[in-house]
Amino acid sequence: MSDISIPGVSSKYQTQKLVEDLMKVERIPVTRAEERLKQIQLQKTTWLDLNRRLSSLRESSRSLFSFQNPFNERSATSSDESVLTGTATREAIEETKAFTVKRIASADRFMSDPIAADMRVSSGNYTLTVGESSVKLSFGGGSLKEFVDALNRKGGETVRAQLISVRSDSRVLVVESLRTGEKNRLAFAGDAEGLALSVGLVERASSSRKDLPADAPSRFEKPLDPAKAFVKDGALYVAPGAEAALRLPSPSPSSGLVLELELELADRAAGASAEEGPPPGPAIPPTGTMEYEGIRIESAPSEASLPAWVPPPVPPRKDDLAPLYLIDGSGRPIPLPAVAPGNGFKTITVPLEAYLDSFAGLGVRNGNTDRDVRVKSARVFDPTETAGFRPKNPVQTAGDAVVSMDGIEIRRPENAISDLVPGLTVNLWQPSEEAVRLKIEPNRELVKDSLIELVGNYNRLMAELNILARNDEKILSEISYFTDDEKKRYEERLGLFQGDTTLSQLRTVLQRTMMDAYPTGGGSDQLAAFGISTDSRRGGSYDASRLRGYIEIDESALDKALLESFPRVKDLFGFDTDGDLLIDSGAAFRLDTMMKAYVETGGIVSIRTRTLDDQETRQKKEIDTLETQLVRKEADLKRKYGLMESALGQMEKSSSAWDNFNSGQSK
Repeated sequence: MSDISIPGVSSKYQTQKLVEDLMKVERIPVTRAEERLKQIQLQKTTWLDLNRRLSSLRESSRSLFSFQNPFNERSATSSDESVLTGTATREAIEETKAFTVKRIASADRFMSDPIAADMRVSSGNYTLTVGESSVKLSFGGGSLKEFVDALNRKGGETVRAQLISVRSDSRVLVVESLRTGEKNRLAFAGDAEGLALSVGLVERASSSRKDLPADAPSRFEKPLDPAKAFVKDGALYVAPGAEAALRLPSPSPSSGLVLELELELADRAAGASAEEGPPPGPAIPPTGTMEYEGIRIESAPSEASLPAWVPPPVPPRKDDLAPLYLIDGSGRPIPLPAVAPGNGFKTITVPLEAYLDSFAGLGVRNGNTDRDVRVKSARVFDPTETAGFRPKNPVQTAGDAVVSMDGIEIRRPENAISDLVPGLTVNLWQPSEEAVRLKIEPNRELVKDSLIELVGNYNRLMAELNILARNDEKILSEISYFTDDEKKRYEERLGLFQGDTTLSQLRTVLQRTMMDAYPTGGGSDQLAAFGISTDSRRGGSYDASRLRGYIEIDESALDKALLESFPRVKDLFGFDTDGDLLIDSGAAFRLDTMMKAYVETGGIVSIRTRTLDDQETRQKKEIDTLETQLVRKEADLKRKYGLMESALGQMEKSSSAWDNFNSGQSK
C-alpha cells in the first residue's frame, strides 16, 4: 500500500516541489514589479508628507503678514492683577490708563434666620424679581430642599438659592441675585413675599429716605453771603471763598444710611474772577462856561487832581479738592475725602455710619480761588430697602461699580466694563485705594510664539529635505526630537530623492530666504540681527548639524528686539514698499510666495504626485497581468507533471506485470 500514489494529492516523485521551485523562478518578475510598486508608493507618501510640511510653513509665514497677523494684536498688562485686569483687542490704542477702583459691582444676597430642617413649603405661586426681570415658580408643595431645587431649575441666570446646614437640626436659606448693579435689586412677590417674611429673609421697613433741601441753604460756620452762595437751576451754587450748608429738619441716626449727592467742582472761565474796573469814588464837577453874543468862554480846569487807580494784586491760587463736610447731631463738621475736579456733575456716595452716629446736614466750603462748587440731588436713604422691605440678614447688597479712570469717575452695573476705551475690556476684582496702571501694548508673547512656530516648521521641513537628499544615518542621529517610530519611518526614506534637483533648489532657496536682508521702516534688516540665525551661538566648536540649514533662536536677543525694535521686526516679515497698502516684501512674504508654487493646485507637488499615481496604476496593471500568467503557468506545470506521473505509474505497473509473468514461466 505504500506504493500507492495519487497525482495531484501525493507524489513519490516530489513533483509538487519541482513545480514550486519552477514557479519561484517564474515569480521573479512579479517580485521585482511589487518592489517597484512599493517604491512608487513610498515616494508618493513622501511627497504627500512633504506637501504637509510645505503647507504648514506657508500657513505660519502667511500668519505673520496677513490682516490677522499677531503684530497687530494688543495685550493689557495690569500693575496689580488682584485689583483689575484688562483684555485688549486689535482696535485698542497703545497707551497707559490709570484706574482707581473705589467699589466693585455687587448683587443682592439675603440670608434667612435659622430654619428647622424638616420645614415644609406650601404650594403656591412664588415670584422673585431682579430689576426688570422676574422668575415665576408654580410650586406644588414639598420640603424646603425640593423648593430650593425647583427654584434653581427655574431661576436660570437670574436668581439662585442654597441651603446651608448651621446645625444638625437647622438650616439657613440663602437667596441671591445673579445680576450686579444697584438697579437689579432682589424683591419678592406673591407667595414668595410671605415665605421671605416667615423665614427671616426680609422684614418690613418704613422709608428712611430724606432729601436735603437744596433750595434752602443756611449758614455753615460763617454767615451766609447770598451774593456768593445761592440756588440756581435747582442746584446750590457756592462761589470761591463762600460757604453754605444744607440741613435736615432734625438729626437722624446714621446706622445703615448713605448720603448720595451730585457734585460739580468746575474751573472758572479765564478772567472771571478779575475786577472789571476801578471801584466808584469821588468826582470833581466841571468848572462851567458862559456865552456872550455868540462867544463861548470856558472856565479854567480845576487844579485839584485824583490819584490814578491801581488794580489790587491777584490773590495766590488756592486749590481745595475737599469742599464737603458732614454735620453731625451736635453741629460738628467732619471733612470728607477729596473729589476729582472737572466740568459735569459726579455722583458721590458716602456711608454715613463710617463717619458719625447721627447726621444733621451737609456743609460746603469753597476754598478755591478759581473753581465753583455746585451741589444738587442730595438725599439720605437706606440702600437695602426695596418696596417697603429690607433684608433682615443681608450678606451683600446690590450696588454699581465705581471706578476712576485718569481722574474721571465712572459708574457701571457690572464688573466687566467694555465701553470706556475702544477695544479694551476692564475687569474689576476688588477695591483699592492705590491707582492701578493698565498698559496697552503689542502682544509680544503672541508674536514670539508665532515666530517660534515659523522656525519650528522651517526646521522640520529642512530636516525632511536633508533626509531625502542624502543617505547618511548621521542626519537622523542629529535630530533629537524624533520619536522611535519616526526614526524607523525615516530610515526607509534616507536618500530616497538623492540627486533630485527640485528639492535641492528648494533647500537652497529656503536658506537664502532666511539669510537675506529685507527693507524695513528703518532701512534694511536681517533675521540674524534679531536673534534668528543659522547659528545663534556666534562661535564655538565645529558642529556639522549646524551646517545643514537649520535655524536657531536666541531668545534674549529676540525679546530685546521685540521690546526695542518692534516695528522693524514687523516690517522684516512683511512690508509695503510702495505704499499701496499691499505687502510686497519681507521674509514671511517671500516664503509664502515660494511655497505657493509647490502646494497650490497644479503646483510642483501636485504634478509629482499625479505622475506617481499614473506610475502606480500602470505598475498594478503589470502585476495583475504577471499574476494571471503565473496562475496559468502553474496550472500547466501541474497538469503536465500529473500526466507524467500517470504515465510513469502505468509503466511501473506494466513492468511489474512482466516481472510476474517471467517469474511464473521460469517456475
